[in-house]
This record gives sequence, structure tokens and C-alpha cells, in this order.
Amino acid sequence: MDKKWLMGVLSLLSIPFVAAEESMLQGVWHTFLSAGNLSFLGLSDGSIVVAFTRLLIWIFVFTIFFAVITQFGGRTGTAIGFLNRGQAMVVAFVMATITAIFIPAQVLLATGAGWATIVSLVLVGGPIVGIGFMIFRIPGLMPASPRGAIFLQFLLSILLLWILMVMKYHVGRMM
Repeated sequence: MDKKWLMGVLSLLSIPFVAAEESMLQGVWHTFLSAGNLSFLGLSDGSIVVAFTRLLIWIFVFTIFFAVITQFGGRTGTAIGFLNRGQAMVVAFVMATITAIFIPAQVLLATGAGWATIVSLVLVGGPIVGIGFMIFRIPGLMPASPRGAIFLQFLLSILLLWILMVMKYHVGRMM
């Protein structure tokens, strides 16, 4: 009985894929991607990034202000002695809104570019540094077979050279 149930579910799941036309699948895929990059809003890429960053800044500032204001209330549940929780929420809302509105777009974009540079440096440089570290540490980790260690160092060197060549190619195309 379990096999018949499983076969029935699998055949029902395969019907949309068999019946769907290629253009329909492309339309679904395009709709999914446009929701992910916010192009359905009809704005330019730069304004979408700035608007989304403003939203994130608002959430961040509201959370920080609300947490700080409510923490100073102590164990009584009141915020900063004379504000209750609702008033603390209003103060945090106003401060976050003022912050998100009045930060210039150039500052948001420059800050985002700085953080993106740091993250990309870690994502690209981390494996390079890790492989370089492994190349020099492998003989100490594998003293029993020096040929195997040398072969592994050779493979890691080739991998490191390939990563650096690919990076050089793509960075050269961008400039």
C-alpha cells in the first residue's frame, strides 16, 4: 500500500512539469527572479538599493534604540525610569525614521560598498590564505609519507594558482 501511495504522489508532482510549456516555465522563473531583485517595483537599480538599505537601517536603528531604552528601566519593566514600554517604542520609531530619512544616499552607498569589499575580501582571500597555510603546514601534519605530502602540496599549489589566475582574469575584465 505504501508503494502505491508513493507512486501516486510522484505522478501527481510530475504533472506540472510535463504539462508546462517552456515559455510558461521561463515566465515563472522570471517572476521568481524579479521578486528577488525587487525589479517588480519599477525603479532603477540604484534607487532600489538605496531604498532597501534605508529599510535595513531603519530596522537596525529601531532595534538598537528600543533595546537600549528598555534595558535602562531595570527589573520594573519601565524604560529609563519615566518612559513605559509603549513610549519607548514611539521614541525608537521616531529616531529610526529620522535616521533612515536624513542619511544621504551617497553615504549609504559608500558604506555598503565598504562592507561589500570587506565581505568579498574575506570570501575570496580566506580560501587563498587557508590554502597557502596548508601548503606550509602539511609536512608537519603528515611526517609518515613525505611523497604524499609533497604531492598534496603540489595539488594545493595548482589549485591556488588556478584561483589567482581566474581572479586576475575577472578583475582585468571589470577594469
